[in-house]
Amino acid sequence: MAPKPTTNLALESGAAEDASVVDALPYIDGITADERYQADELIKEELKRSNKKPSDYLAKFAPMPPTTFQGHPVLQHEYDRVKAGRPVQPLDTSRFHLEPPPASKQNDFNAWRQATDNAHSQLEHQYNRLLNLELLLRYGSNARRRHNQSLEGHVHRLEGNIEKLSQQRDSINKQRKLTQEADGRTLKQLEQQYKALVTKNMEIHMACQELESSVNQLQEEVGHRDDSSQDMPYTQIMDLDAPEPAPKDPAADEVEVEL
Repeated sequence: MAPKPTTNLALESGAAEDASVVDALPYIDGITADERYQADELIKEELKRSNKKPSDYLAKFAPMPPTTFQGHPVLQHEYDRVKAGRPVQPLDTSRFHLEPPPASKQNDFNAWRQATDNAHSQLEHQYNRLLNLELLLRYGSNARRRHNQSLEGHVHRLEGNIEKLSQQRDSINKQRKLTQEADGRTLKQLEQQYKALVTKNMEIHMACQELESSVNQLQEEVGHRDDSSQDMPYTQIMDLDAPEPAPKDPAADEVEVEL
């Protein structure tokens, strides 16, 4: 079964309201050393002008759920200690010491009773240590071998999960690279079309300017001609408008003479 899509908590809490869309294409966007240096300088300058603290960047995210240690008083006590910043209390090792009552309580029955009970507990503790050592000598190698096998199986499972995640990562990166390369070719094609259209528009604009200049020149010539025709007699104007006579062909004269 395919995993269910997860929802971004940052979007639910409105943390990404002012976030800009990332439109970078790292597989096709080339960056020079000078451009990287300029980008780093801009980032440093932005950090200098920013008055945010590291905790301010988490202010817009959803708060952490309340931590409860219901049924675990030891964990609750340790959590409260860490939260309050109190140091760790040292371990009480007095019960591991085998000492007689102090001189002021040499005749105190209860003091001797406590010392005797402590001696009995220490003796039982040493007896348990001997039993553990005997069990370790008898069964320790097999238990350690079984434990190592269990650890090896756990390692194999983790390695399998890592391999699966690595394949998914490589597949995603490969798909991203193929998509960006295809988009890069499309962008280059569109860029070439844009440049061609811009060049064509410039050529059309220059041709229109030349036509406008020619039209203006013709209009000026027509205007000068109209002004000059007002000062000339009508017959001269008609002569100017009349077409020029065609040149006479000498061969036609020879034919007329022969006739």
